[in-house]
Amino acid sequence: MRRYLNLLTLLSLLTFYSCAYEAQNREKLESSFENNFGFKPPESIKKIKLKNWGMYDTQVHWMSFTHNQTVLDKIIAHDQPLNIAEKNNEEFKHIVEELQKGTHNPKWLKIPNDKTDKVYYKRDFLDHTFSEYYLWTNSETGMSYLYVHFFD
Repeated sequence: MRRYLNLLTLLSLLTFYSCAYEAQNREKLESSFENNFGFKPPESIKKIKLKNWGMYDTQVHWMSFTHNQTVLDKIIAHDQPLNIAEKNNEEFKHIVEELQKGTHNPKWLKIPNDKTDKVYYKRDFLDHTFSEYYLWTNSETGMSYLYVHFFD
């Protein structure tokens, strides 16, 4: 009986295995920023927050950073092609609904709301079964946010 309990415990661990990582080290945060956007964050980017979560073949990546329009324009140019969902249109509402479903969202994430004019987005852009990318700025927090999710 004990052997079966051990086997059941092992099977449960393997079935529900997931991991999350939130970087605190500025050097690692800057490295992640550069990996995402192709350039090191300038000094105007005072804050960077990062969380990665994965389970089996699913990965989710969140990042936030001090908003700077010049930096955001550079990111948008780097990450093309991007679509734009304007506040109050159906695509914007759909994106908000998708983000609200996230059970592993970091506490610091501010989902697009009335303080967000638009969300830049793209789907199926990675060599995976599914991928989605959302980038937005919250004028109240003064932060820009990135969400990338993919699975095979």
